[in-house]
Amino acid sequence: MAQPDPKPDFYVSIREACDRFGISRRTFYRMLGREPELADLVVRIPPETGRIRVPLLQFESWLSSDN
Repeated sequence: MAQPDPKPDFYVSIREACDRFGISRRTFYRMLGREPELADLVVRIPPETGRIRVPLLQFESWLSSDN
């Protein structure tokens, strides 16, 4: 049986993620288009064509890693 994640993540809109980390939407979309790892992190609702939700903890970890 899988262990529960000790730190549950919170999914927010692009606007909320950009506000929190001090980046513009334009920068976010540029990173999304150029970085496959970031594209794998985000969730689209409904899948493939819908609004994007960003997992805060994973996004923060991705930003602080060497990209």
